[in-house]
Amino acid sequence: MRFTQTIAVRASDARALGDMMSEWHEAEAGVAPGYLGSRLLADRDQPGRYLVVVDFSSAEEAEENNNRPETQEWAGKLMALTDGEPEFGNYDEVHKVG
Repeated sequence: MRFTQTIAVRASDARALGDMMSEWHEAEAGVAPGYLGSRLLADRDQPGRYLVVVDFSSAEEAEENNNRPETQEWAGKLMALTDGEPEFGNYDEVHKVG
């Protein structure tokens, strides 16, 4: 069953966040365990707040991916682009339409 991780962050440069996500996708799609893709969402009610949404084929593969040095390096870059601590959410897919 699919698994989604969210990362809520505050940042002043949405383009830099998006570029970092695109670079990850280009380098890691098909390599990172279970990685299916990601999206960057901007909060309409709180300017400067963003939600990174990352889909995996399973929670186990997401955990395997989180333990990779490449992922730890990406997390460090994310911290450099954001203000404060990120808030993580972990979600199991229970229903899908379409």
